[in-house]
Amino acid sequence: MKRLIFSAAAMAIGLAVPAAFAQDDAISLRDASLALRAQVRAAAASEDWESAVRANEAALALQPGHPGLLNNRLVLARLSGDQAGMLDALQAMASHGIAYDLSGLAQADDLRALDAERFAELEARFTAISAPVGDARLVAEPPLRNALIEALAVDDETERVYLGSVADRRIYRVEPFAPEEAEVFAGDAQPIGSVFGLAVDRRNGLLYAAEGAVDITPRSEGEEVETALVAYDLDTGEVVRRHTIEGATRIADLVVRDGIVFASDAEGGRIYRLDGPRAALELYAEDARFVSLQGLASARGALFVADYTWGLWRIDPVSRNAQLLSTPDGASLIGLDGMVADRTGRIFVIRNGTPPFGLFELEFDRFGTALTGLTPVLVNDARLGEPTTVRIADGRAFLLNDAQWALFEAEADASARTDPMILSLALP
Repeated sequence: MKRLIFSAAAMAIGLAVPAAFAQDDAISLRDASLALRAQVRAAAASEDWESAVRANEAALALQPGHPGLLNNRLVLARLSGDQAGMLDALQAMASHGIAYDLSGLAQADDLRALDAERFAELEARFTAISAPVGDARLVAEPPLRNALIEALAVDDETERVYLGSVADRRIYRVEPFAPEEAEVFAGDAQPIGSVFGLAVDRRNGLLYAAEGAVDITPRSEGEEVETALVAYDLDTGEVVRRHTIEGATRIADLVVRDGIVFASDAEGGRIYRLDGPRAALELYAEDARFVSLQGLASARGALFVADYTWGLWRIDPVSRNAQLLSTPDGASLIGLDGMVADRTGRIFVIRNGTPPFGLFELEFDRFGTALTGLTPVLVNDARLGEPTTVRIADGRAFLLNDAQWALFEAEADASARTDPMILSLALP
């Protein structure tokens, strides 16, 4: 995997890095951002607020709308006693559509006294951002609180729901007439990996699963869990074919359209393509700038891929080159996860790295090459915790509402885990 570099001089003084960066540079953008954040911490520790602010702004130039960096802006203004700067930082959050609870801000009264009109406008804006949007209903709630359900697929014809587990290495099937029950679809007869993505291929009667391993994946002594794209018979759960490719790290998600599968390698900076169950898995696109690839959508004459760190990539179908789409006004593209397109080409995405979490529709220009907006479809629903995956069936969006990764860490309270909830809502 190629890596990108920025000059030591630019890094040392925290200069903003140009948006157009060369692929033959030697240090990754992620490393550049991490280095800038380290500069922020070091400068703040010595109360060099000017240097801290400059480094933080340079990091924001790399990741526009990053909620943590915008919060850094607020904290640095507070620590340096710059109340006008605090208002500016809050304004930037509101301008990016990021939720913020002003009632928890100790300096709220001081800021209101400084500029009552502006503070009132911020209160109104944050109230609007935090308002519920969308009316979802509960579809299923099977007793799988210890499974860490990350993947979801829905069969459009039968309305069966398929759930992929990370913690117990199984795929479950939930029948529409028994939404509070789950039967093991795969993983008992023969071991499988942790399941990170699922997609139904009704044309070929298959369920595709992205399987692999992470730190919490249970293993027997000496067992190695291979990254693979596995095709299961949609009715019986039998393995039809196992697809692997050299150099794969961890396939995170996948999409099937007209029998063709695209899959993202979250840690390998790659996208794979499979032209049907009997074909070989091939490398479709690779780019050194990819950091954490997640959901994919084949629509508008191209392939779109969510990158949790950077935003949204558009892969040209001819050149297979990747273009990082600019962040539209009033939005943040940090923390995009699952993604799906409907039959008309509309694209919907889960955001769980920037509040409010939930489901959004991506708005494009008429050419489908520029992103113009991010419209909430389901946000601020009390049931939404850490939504990860969205699928569309029968004109409805189906969401996995809370993956609960944090509750599977070694020091976490396992008793706090809850059963997975699948929500659905009619698309606008």
